[in-house]
Amino acid sequence: MDPGVTFLNHGSFGATPRPVFEAYQRWQRELESQPVEFLDRRAPSLLEEARSRLADYLGTHRDNLVFISNATTGGNIVARSLNLGPGDEVLATDHEYGALDRTWWFLAEKRGFKYINYKLPFPLTSPKLVADAFWHGVTSNTKIIFLSHITAQQG
Repeated sequence: MDPGVTFLNHGSFGATPRPVFEAYQRWQRELESQPVEFLDRRAPSLLEEARSRLADYLGTHRDNLVFISNATTGGNIVARSLNLGPGDEVLATDHEYGALDRTWWFLAEKRGFKYINYKLPFPLTSPKLVADAFWHGVTSNTKIIFLSHITAQQG
């Protein structure tokens, strides 16, 4: 990265940390040296090994994990797999990532549940203030709470 730039968008178009980029380049060179050998013969066992190591770290079984291309894909998989309908509510904040916010609005319209973007107080002066304010939006119809790990608007 240009040292004169303070880059804040590390979600959609962020720069890769140097050690990760170097590892990626090693894997890419290996793939390019023998694509069929790598993709057809080595990749399945490499991915299984990676899932096993991640599962050990997370304290679960590798069959409980799947690799996906990005967080938006993962969020869509989860949202579309839930059995939500009329009378159900999904509660989120007014700080959610746009692509998944649109997914929830689309599904709410299609399936008849209510998607609520709870407006958080401003300024956000403490985590407790945010949590306390958000819990006021929970009702007996709230089936899912959707919160972005890092807010898209201000990181």
